[in-house]
Amino acid sequence: MQIFRKLPLLNLLRKPVRSVILLCLAAVLSFTVFGGALMVSSLRSGMTSLKERLGADIMVIPEEAAEKKNLEEIVLQGQTGYFYMEDTVTEAVADVEGTGQVSDQIFLASLAASCCSAKVQLIGFDPETDFTVLPWIRRSYSGELKKMEVVVGHDIVSDEGDTLTFYGTDCIVAGKLTRTGTSYDHCVFAGADTIRELTRSSIGRNLNQFKEVDPNHVISCVLVQTEEGADIDEVAKRIEASVSGVRAVPTSGMIAGISGSLLGISHIVRVMTAVIFLLAFLIMMIVFTMLIHERKREYALLRVVGVSRVSLTRSVMSEIVMVCLAGAAAGVLAALLIQILFVRALQGTLDMPMLMPGAGSVIAYMVLSVLAVAAAGILSSFWNVNRVSREEIGLALRRER
Repeated sequence: MQIFRKLPLLNLLRKPVRSVILLCLAAVLSFTVFGGALMVSSLRSGMTSLKERLGADIMVIPEEAAEKKNLEEIVLQGQTGYFYMEDTVTEAVADVEGTGQVSDQIFLASLAASCCSAKVQLIGFDPETDFTVLPWIRRSYSGELKKMEVVVGHDIVSDEGDTLTFYGTDCIVAGKLTRTGTSYDHCVFAGADTIRELTRSSIGRNLNQFKEVDPNHVISCVLVQTEEGADIDEVAKRIEASVSGVRAVPTSGMIAGISGSLLGISHIVRVMTAVIFLLAFLIMMIVFTMLIHERKREYALLRVVGVSRVSLTRSVMSEIVMVCLAGAAAGVLAALLIQILFVRALQGTLDMPMLMPGAGSVIAYMVLSVLAVAAAGILSSFWNVNRVSREEIGLALRRER
C-alpha cells in the first residue's frame, strides 16, 4: 500500500493550519531547551575564559584603587580606567616570601581611536616576565611584538597591518585575538616599550592622571603567581605588610561575585526552561488528545479497509514525529540565530562574560534538543494513539455518528 506510506505526510499537508500549530508547539519546546542549554554553556565558557585571562593568584594594586567596584570594572570587565604606582613595587613584591612569577601591567585610557566609537582601554605588559597576557596572545599571534606594534581584541574593528592612532602616536596592528566573551575583546595590548611611549604621549591630555608618580616609571598592577604549595591569602598578607601603599587582592575573591551571579543566572535559566517546557508539553498533550479524538472516525475507516492496529499506530506516530522534528529543527535554528546576533547585547545586559561553546558542543545540544522534543511528542500522544488503535471498529463508528 504505497499510498498508506505517504499518509502521514499527506495528512499534514491536508490540514496546514493544524500542522503549523503543532509545529509551533514543537518549536517552542526546542527553542526553550536548546536556548537555555546554550545560554548556560556560554556563561560557563565566558567565566572559564575570564579565569584563564586573569591567570594570576594575586593582584597587587595601589591602596587607593582597592575600592571593589572600580577594581572589578577595570580589571575584570576591561572598562576604561587607570591607577598608578611606582615601578619599584614590582621588585619589592618579588622579594616577598611565597611569591613565584611576578609581572607588572600598565592601564591607559584612550580617547576614541580610528578603530572605535568609544574610549579604548590600553593594557601594557612586559613580554619578558608576563605569564597572563602572552600565553593568550600566542593562540592567535606567534611573532614578537616590536616597538609601536599592538595586538587588538576580537571586537576592535581593525585587522593585521592597520594603523591605529593613540594620543597622536601611530601604532601598527600586529595581530588580532580570538574572542574571549569578556570585555577584553575591546582592549588593545602593547609591549613594555610601546606602552611607555604611549604613556609619555598621553601626558597633558587629561586622560591618565599620574599625580605625583613619575610617568616614566609607573605601573598599574603587579600580577603574582605564588610558589607551589604556598597559601595565597598568607602571601597576600605578607605583601601588604612588606610593601607600603599597596593592596594585595587574591583573584579568587575578585571573581567570587561573578561566580555567584553565574550560579544564580544559571539556576534561573534552568527553572524557566523547565517551567516553559512543562507548560508546552501539557499544551501539546491536550492538543494531541483533541486531534486524535477528532479523527477517531478516520482511524476506524482505515481499520475497515484492512489497516492493522500496528500499522495504524505506526502511521499516526510517524505523523507526530515528523511534525515534532520539523518544529524542533526550526526552534533550535531560531535560538542559535538569536544567540549569535544578540550575544553581545545579552552579555551587556547581564554584565557577565559570555562565550559561545565550540561547534561540536553546539551540534550536540541541537541534536539532543531535537530528540527531546521528538520524545516529548511521542510521550504526549502515545496513550491516546494506543487507545484509539485498540478500540473496536464498530464501537468507534457508532460513537462518531
